[in-house]
Amino acid sequence: MRGFFIRLFGITGLALRASLRTRTVGAIIVLLMACILLLPCVLKGDGTPAGDLQVLFTYTLGFAFGLLALASLWTACSLFAAEIDSTRIQLTVVKPVRMAELWFGKWLALLILNGLALLLVYLGVYAQIQWRIHRDQWEKTDYPSSRYVFRPVLPTPAEEAKAVYAEMAEAGKLPTNLTKRAILRVLEEKASERYSILNPGEEVSWTFQFDHPLTLGDPLTVRVRFDTEYSTRTHIQGTFRLICEELPGTVIDVPVSDFSQNEIEFAVDSNDFIPANAPASQPVPRDLRQFRLIFANQSHSRESSAIMVRFRQDVALLTPGGPFEVNLVRSAFIHWSVLGLFSALGLTLSACLSFPVAAFTATLLLLLCMLGNSVVSVIAEEDKADWKNKPGIWVSQAIHYATVHAFRESPLTAVTRNERIDTRRMLSAASWDLVLMPLYLAALGCVVLTRRELADAD
Repeated sequence: MRGFFIRLFGITGLALRASLRTRTVGAIIVLLMACILLLPCVLKGDGTPAGDLQVLFTYTLGFAFGLLALASLWTACSLFAAEIDSTRIQLTVVKPVRMAELWFGKWLALLILNGLALLLVYLGVYAQIQWRIHRDQWEKTDYPSSRYVFRPVLPTPAEEAKAVYAEMAEAGKLPTNLTKRAILRVLEEKASERYSILNPGEEVSWTFQFDHPLTLGDPLTVRVRFDTEYSTRTHIQGTFRLICEELPGTVIDVPVSDFSQNEIEFAVDSNDFIPANAPASQPVPRDLRQFRLIFANQSHSRESSAIMVRFRQDVALLTPGGPFEVNLVRSAFIHWSVLGLFSALGLTLSACLSFPVAAFTATLLLLLCMLGNSVVSVIAEEDKADWKNKPGIWVSQAIHYATVHAFRESPLTAVTRNERIDTRRMLSAASWDLVLMPLYLAALGCVVLTRRELADAD
């Protein structure tokens, strides 16, 4: 085992030194620095701290990550292919080095380079944030933060779809031209997008159960977005009422006056839930988990129409989720794991094909990944029944299931919205991108590389 690690890290060191000697690494660093320094100057926000943060996170970090993804993919495509074309690999295979050690050694070198590049990018963006805070004298409430996001306690869309399907079956209203699976899929999609309609004078209530308790004294933030039929803008007037089930006797009322399609967000002090007349001897829980949010629509019935809200997507309570810097590290880790998957794919293609063909194939696969994830979500049963569509559907599904973990997380969206990146989903995506898929691609690449070298030797 010791010899394995010595050979592995030896190959990693050689690959790093060979990469640093080339001009590629320097050119990528120059491009990344230009992206970090120039892009925020070219793209202007709306003049608010939130607009500046969106430019820095969504555009600057997003563009830099896209540049790194292509660079990692194409660099990995050249590693084995260049050595095979120049026959330099013959000097390596005659040494007591296994193909797996050769593959993983080069992959680790790419991981280290990608990690250093991401560190440079994220530190540059973080430095710009601190500089803007100091230059523009931002208010404390404008600082980027990290918050847990809690949705109302509701059945999952799949559970709701099954319940609706059972009701339709009992009433004899099931479509006869669709299968049960197709009906359930349509019902599940409608459940995810379903609206609650709220007429003037009516009210709606949501119950919340926190996995991570709110400590007494921390702020509790309410975030709701209302809509109307045909997405027309209308004036919203009403009152939000917050009730803590563990501290009965006190409610917090917050009047709002805004427009539909605007995201209404406000924070309350959790200390306000303590009743003013509570006796000093009465124990007060420090950790709060159960809340109820009520909204009363007080718009004038003659001047305003009914409003709607997607209770599964547009209603949330937010609590402090730790330092913003930790959330930024989580985002960088997800990006690093995706770059690791791209590097593994490029190395395997490099072992199978020449560099131009490998780079073309890698770019094509990257485009198919983006299209495949969209195609799978809209495939209808009628399309599956047509035999001419089946090959394309199979390819799209295979690519979708291989890359769904990599493309499911959107860390920049969470960071921009000050939402804490979920630890379990982050580790799940990283285990797929850094462990399972690289192992599979390494096995495939080593088998092809061994056969390819044996064929050259003959």
